[in-house]
Amino acid sequence: MKKFIKRFFKILGVLLLLLIAAIIILPIVFKDKIVEKVKQEANNNLNATVNFGEFDLSLFSSFPDFRLTLNDLSVVGINEFKGDSLIALKTLKVDVNLMSVIKGDQYKINSILLDNARINALVLKDGKANWDIAKPSADTTTAAPSEPTKFKMMLSSFEIKNTNIVYDDAQMGMRTVIVGLNHTLKGDFTQDNFLMETLTTMDKWDLAYGGVKYLSKVKTSFKVDMDMDMLNSKYTFKENEFDINDLGLGLDGWIAMPKDDIDMDIKFVAKKTDFKSILSLIPGAYTKDFEGVKASGKLALDAWVKGKYNDKVMPAFGAKLKIDNANFQYPSLPKAVNNIFVDIDVKNKDGQPDNTLIDINRFHVEMAQNPVDVVMHVSTPVSDPNINGTIKAKIDLVSVKEFIPLEADQKLSGVITSDVTLKGKMSSIEQEKYDEFNAAGKFAIANMDYKDKETPYGILIKIMELNFTPQTVELTSLDTKIGKSDIRANGKMDNLLAYVFKDELLKGTFNMNSTLLDLNEFMTEEEGAAAAPSAADTASSGVVEIPGNIDFVLNSTISKLIYDNINITNVSGAVVLRDSKVDMRDLKMNLLDGSMVMNGSYDAKNPRKAKVAFDMNIVEFDVQKTVKTFATVEKMAPIAKKTFGKFSTKMTFNGVLNEKMEPELNTLNGAGVIQTKSVSVKGQPMFEKIGEAMKNDKIKNPTLQDINASFEFKDGRVTVKPFDIKWDNSKINIAGSTGFDNTIDYKMRFEMPRKDLGGAANTAMEGLLAQANTAANSNLALGETVKVNALVGGTSDKPTVKLDMKEQASSMKDNLKDAAKAELDKQKEALTNKAKEEADKLKAEGEAKARAEADRIKKEAEAKAKAEADKLKDKAKDKAKDAIKDKFKLPK
Repeated sequence: MKKFIKRFFKILGVLLLLLIAAIIILPIVFKDKIVEKVKQEANNNLNATVNFGEFDLSLFSSFPDFRLTLNDLSVVGINEFKGDSLIALKTLKVDVNLMSVIKGDQYKINSILLDNARINALVLKDGKANWDIAKPSADTTTAAPSEPTKFKMMLSSFEIKNTNIVYDDAQMGMRTVIVGLNHTLKGDFTQDNFLMETLTTMDKWDLAYGGVKYLSKVKTSFKVDMDMDMLNSKYTFKENEFDINDLGLGLDGWIAMPKDDIDMDIKFVAKKTDFKSILSLIPGAYTKDFEGVKASGKLALDAWVKGKYNDKVMPAFGAKLKIDNANFQYPSLPKAVNNIFVDIDVKNKDGQPDNTLIDINRFHVEMAQNPVDVVMHVSTPVSDPNINGTIKAKIDLVSVKEFIPLEADQKLSGVITSDVTLKGKMSSIEQEKYDEFNAAGKFAIANMDYKDKETPYGILIKIMELNFTPQTVELTSLDTKIGKSDIRANGKMDNLLAYVFKDELLKGTFNMNSTLLDLNEFMTEEEGAAAAPSAADTASSGVVEIPGNIDFVLNSTISKLIYDNINITNVSGAVVLRDSKVDMRDLKMNLLDGSMVMNGSYDAKNPRKAKVAFDMNIVEFDVQKTVKTFATVEKMAPIAKKTFGKFSTKMTFNGVLNEKMEPELNTLNGAGVIQTKSVSVKGQPMFEKIGEAMKNDKIKNPTLQDINASFEFKDGRVTVKPFDIKWDNSKINIAGSTGFDNTIDYKMRFEMPRKDLGGAANTAMEGLLAQANTAANSNLALGETVKVNALVGGTSDKPTVKLDMKEQASSMKDNLKDAAKAELDKQKEALTNKAKEEADKLKAEGEAKARAEADRIKKEAEAKAKAEADKLKDKAKDKAKDAIKDKFKLPK
């Protein structure tokens, strides 16, 4: 027996040693295998880049499961979401069943923990979401079946700790920020029917929709237990606690997803019926002083959703809120908010959006004897909103501090008045039947002065008046001061009701003038962005967006405008907001010691990347101020950093701005002409290098005159076409390009009088010419003008320079050839002229002899002809005499 026990413990000891060895060795054996599978499966199935830093695989803390721990896990988008982190996770822990790894058939995941995550969920205006990263499955009709996944979910627990979430939906106009999310989920997902238990808490929850913030820093907790019927995909609420600040809600019902449709029957009601619970939802009300607030009145809140939901059908829904004779007062303040009556009923019986009825039957509140009354009824909100309502109010803002506790640095005064009546159908306005729609009244703010820690610059509205008519809403007067900035404006808006109720186009034309507009005072980070530590994860939705349903023309005159580090004066021109674009038309301004006229556009249809296109005419900008103001200038022309003077340019360009409103350099395309009268270059590496090579200190810091250069930029390079510049008594021809990556490639042709060169420079030039003579098989000396080519490469910080005088030697040989040819041509011309003179002389002599002979022959012919004529004449006379004698019979 003793031997058996001894042997048993010996075997047990060996087994324990083997087990411990396995616990140590197995993670090492399977570590790379599992990690590689994780990366492979992720990147094969996702349109995103998955990476992580350090990882660990252990059996000690999770035996008998493998525990895979990944640190600094990130999922980064591509295409439209390139560079955006969908998830940035500090730690991910996954427990994988040991036997499933050993068998290698399917990896069974038992539990998942996400710790310290930053989730940035985005939806573009076109509805594309950055989490829709799963690659589509292959077409099974044409492609071979894909290999089944190696992972199988046997989840028993899922936990999220200390996580921040930003959800920004540009399509719906909704943004929510959750800070300090903790979530636990437990359940046996291997069973067909089981109880799923969840607990969720949020330290802060912000929710904004349509530019209106509905929840601000709300503390939230959800405890939901659900019966999970996995075979029928039906999930029934069993026990739940839903708390938003001090408001507790209860949920009952179920959700089923047997196929593509989602079927539901859910009801929720307020568990607490005292008015104070809903008061806690008012932004800023849930503070340390809230517990001491005296409140009375009853609350009734319930809502329901019932029916199917899919791409074509919505469920029916309804919600009611009723508050009767409520009031509240802070114990430290002298006045109360009394006579609060609210009766709001929203219902839709069949899920058709156009059959929704919105009834604000009563909304009445008296704030320290400042009454506010709203009655509003809206039917057929989609097809033809039918509106019947009134808004009346008169609020002396000085009295606010008497019933709402303000911070020590808060200041509020002024008077708000409203008396607006709306009654009729939207179609009446659209068909210009204004007599069928009653829209009348006025909304005004007078002497409003507001200041707090978030707006330390203060807001003063001396006067703002809006007059309502069926056709327009007229801004008769606006005179306001925001910090140091002042704005005065007037104008009108058309189609306001269709914009509010049907999201149609809002048109407006305004005239605005200001003596000072300091934009720096308004450039503060969003509160939501500050909640999470990573700017990349929680940046605003991207570039500055322009609503697509606003068509505004703003004729502006601004005496002084400050933006970042730029002081701009005498701004005038038209700014048009239309179709998610800003068009600037003949926008004139003075800045950087010069002036500019700009035409162009800013297109923000893609909220992650904006397109810009500008035509600019710049006159006499200071080079140094321009470089310090615009970082892009140094990228495009590094030489500008060491250049002093003024320049003018006419240029056009287009490109893309990223979500930080910075230009993506490789997208820039453009061309133009730059001109300067005189600029000096000091300490620029390229000219210093050329001066060293040519042994000429003057070249190191040249003063360049009368520059007139054409350039273009595309594909990340600025190309300069050949141009001449003056430098002292010399001329330089320059051509080449600069890359946005700082590389340079230039050819510079110097023509310099030899008399202006020093001894060292002459020696250097003679050495270069000797090399050129050898290459050209010549023996030439320097002439009065020295020609040198400088071939410049490398980078603007570390340039390389190569000099040659092949052109000089070639030019001198050509000059000798030209001189010899000229002398030969001269001699040939002299001989030709002499031969021509002899020929002309002989020709003249021959012509003289010919004329003399012709004269002789002519004279002889004339004499002979005369003799013949005389003879004939005499013969005729004799014949006539004989005829007379015969006639008169005279003697012959």
